[in-house]
Amino acid sequence: MSEPWAAQTQEQRYDELLQQTGAALIGAAPQSWRRIDLIAKIAEGVQDFGLTVIMSDFSHAEVDPPAGAAQALVELRRLMYRPERGAWLSARYVLNPPGEFRIFYNYEHDPLWEPPIPAAVFQRDLATFPRPAEKVPGWLRRLVEQAGGSPS
Repeated sequence: MSEPWAAQTQEQRYDELLQQTGAALIGAAPQSWRRIDLIAKIAEGVQDFGLTVIMSDFSHAEVDPPAGAAQALVELRRLMYRPERGAWLSARYVLNPPGEFRIFYNYEHDPLWEPPIPAAVFQRDLATFPRPAEKVPGWLRRLVEQAGGSPS
């Protein structure tokens, strides 16, 4: 029996967004890169992307995170949201030549924004991407409660 159409469409879009992210990163990196490492911190209305490009001689190239990768990851976060789990808080996309990649999603740990973002951003994020009370990490619960909000 095949998957429902919606699940197949979501899975296809998921794959497209990962490929779009990788293509944007490869397109932005200089020749002879050895590893591309993008860390995305995303909350409702706020994004921070840190990009490290390691060259074949182990030096680091100064490269700005490409807009195409950022847009794809913002959409990916929305696509991956599940009410029973919430939305991921940060993701790490690691790319090795010629195009092998791995992506890791953080649903629980503080992404350590620098500078820290206001608690109101997290409140807004939890309102947009609610999760069950038991799935709200303690650090996030404390932050939202200190700001006078409810984490669930």
